[in-house]
Formats: sequence, C-alpha cells, structure tokens
Amino acid sequence: MAMTRFKTSRGRFGTYETVALEDTATGSKAAFVRLGGPLLAWHVPFQGKLVDVTDGFATPEELAEAKGGRAWIMAPWTNRIDGGQYEWGGARLDLGVEDPVNRVVLHGFVKRIGCQVEAEGADGRAARVTFSVKVIRTGGFRGYPFDVDIFITYTLTPGRLDVQVTGRNVGGAAAPFCCGWHPYFKTPSRGIDGLKLTIPARTKIVSDARLLPLPGDAARRPIQEAPEFDFRPGSARGNLVGGQVVDASFADLAADADGWLRTRVEDPASGMKITVFQERGLMHVFTGDTLGRRPRNALALEPIEVLTNAFNRPECRDAITLAPGAERSFRFGVEVASS
Repeated sequence: MAMTRFKTSRGRFGTYETVALEDTATGSKAAFVRLGGPLLAWHVPFQGKLVDVTDGFATPEELAEAKGGRAWIMAPWTNRIDGGQYEWGGARLDLGVEDPVNRVVLHGFVKRIGCQVEAEGADGRAARVTFSVKVIRTGGFRGYPFDVDIFITYTLTPGRLDVQVTGRNVGGAAAPFCCGWHPYFKTPSRGIDGLKLTIPARTKIVSDARLLPLPGDAARRPIQEAPEFDFRPGSARGNLVGGQVVDASFADLAADADGWLRTRVEDPASGMKITVFQERGLMHVFTGDTLGRRPRNALALEPIEVLTNAFNRPECRDAITLAPGAERSFRFGVEVASS
C-alpha cells in the first residue's frame, strides 16, 4: 500500500499524551497535547532546516503550572471575566477567581480538561485531528451550570494550520459560550523588537488597569486616536514592534478580498512571514512582557470571537448565546511563508 504524504502519530510529553500531524514531504510537524488541546510545537521547513515557529509549553512542568496561556484553546469564554461573576437566566453565577490581584478568572476551563480524540486521519492533502470535550455538564463546573460539548479540529496542510472550535449546547437551557486561541509565535531572529507587525484594525479596545474593557462605547477608540497602537498597513509608525508594550484587543478588522481577517508578523532579518487569519471577531496582541519565563521572546496573536468580559457586556449577549440544540463554530489559523 502506498504511503500518503500526510500522517498522524501518537506520543508523550512527560506523562501527557500527544497527537502529531506531519507532512512527510517537507518534515513539517505540529504536535498537540490532549490536556486542553494546545499546540506544543510546529516545526516548519525554512531555508533548508526545520524551525519551530511557536513558543509553547517547553516542558511538562510548564504545562502543569498552566501559566502564560501558551496556545490554549480559550473556551467557554475568552480572556477575562470581572470578579469571575456574571448574570445569566436571572441568576448571579460565580466562577471563582484565578488571579486574586486583578480579581479575574482567565481563559475558560477547557485548558485543564483532558480532551478525547474524537477523530483523526490523513491523506495526500492534509492531516487532521479532532479533540472533544464532553464533560461540561450542570453541576460539574463551578459557576457554569450548562451542558455544552466542545470540539477542536486542527488541519495541517503545506505551510498552513487551520483550527476550528465548535460549541454545541446539548442541554435544555441557553448557555453563554465563546472561544478563541492564545498562541505565541516566534521567528528565527531573537526576541520580538525587530519584527514588523500588521493589524488591519480600525479600532483599539480601551481597557482599565486589570485589562477589562471600559463600559459601553468608552471601550472603543478609533485607531488613529491611539497612534502608538496603529499597526495598520503602511502605518506612519512603520509597523516595527520595537520596545512597544502591547496587551490589548483590536477590533473592526478589515477583511482581505477572500473575506479572511489577517494579522501579519514579518521578520526582516530572516524573511519569515507569519500570518494569523480568522473569519470574524477581534485580535488580541500580547508582547509577553509580564511572562515569568521567556518574556518578549514571542508575540501572542490571539483570534477571539468577542470582547473580553463578554459574559458581563449586554452588547455581547446575542453573540455568546448558544440556544438548546444549537452549535456555533469559530474558524482561524496560521500560515508561514518567506517574504
């Protein structure tokens, strides 16, 4: 039997089980861990060698610490919820607080759930794996009394990794649900200061000291009124990251001709270009200044469905409501190429 170009394989990351997708023609390989389903590493061919373009959890110990959000799938909410509390269906619900200093709960709880391998396969065009989370049930998770299944599908093709996250309400009551991705990307050059960043955003989200968007319309500021955060194509600031500190969301992203919203990082020194694409939503960018390990080593480019603290924002209610029997998907991914 002839071998196909792509394949999947199983492995281990310490005590954690992994699934890898591989392009045997180029050596490109993306590895994922079943705990939460994050991308651990993605080696791509570049200038005659394989280069890891991600800054994921470097050791099993880092994964166990669950700090930095390295390539976490964020669900059933993204980023932060104020005080870990929100109102839904006439009840005040309490998720608890992970960060006592800022009084927030972070990035959902899929990050700490062991995913099942729902499906995997490969052929001459792609390798793919779907992880599933089918344990979110009423009474099982503090502050989230809903029945929601979540599916995470990764598809590897030449130079590209596609991701789709789907939430499916299998319960009898409407549930709040939104999702996103928290990957860090790096280039052959050391650090991020020399990189060029392009974000096609018309609006910067204005947040308080706890990184929670301001109430109502005060959260939205035209990008031209925040020139230090203007990374639009051809920006007067030159798009160089330099020493800029960024931990902010960008909205009203301009779509390319094919409808995708694209955020790009270019490394002038090596010629590598990394493009994160998404079908809708916002882009959250983090320069990693507050990371305990490897600060400013990579850029977090986070496609997110809705605004941070969406569970507490009336204008987000329709976007996050998942009716009984309904499902909603969010598609995004990343491409790597030479300039």
